[in-house]
Amino acid sequence: MNTDVPSPNDVINQMIALRLQRAEIDNQIDTLKPDFLEACAALDISQLRHEQALVLRKLTPGQWDYPDPILEHEQRLKHLKQQFRETHEPTTGREISWSIRLTT
Repeated sequence: MNTDVPSPNDVINQMIALRLQRAEIDNQIDTLKPDFLEACAALDISQLRHEQALVLRKLTPGQWDYPDPILEHEQRLKHLKQQFRETHEPTTGREISWSIRLTT
């Protein structure tokens, strides 16, 4: 029988410590990102093979200026979907999750 089950507080403390580490790494990434993007643009290639990674250039989704009838149809569909959600329960997709908000 395994008696090395960590206490709930230990598990929560470990998760918080990891989230703090991730926050620090995210900050480092955000600081380096402008220089990274500039370096990638300077190479002017769509794919860069590195020994530990593959760096790919990708485009974000475009924006279209739809004609009014399409926009009106979209608004009607959104309204119908909202009415449906208010009167029906979801069939799948709901799960219990927990989140951590760092206070430092």
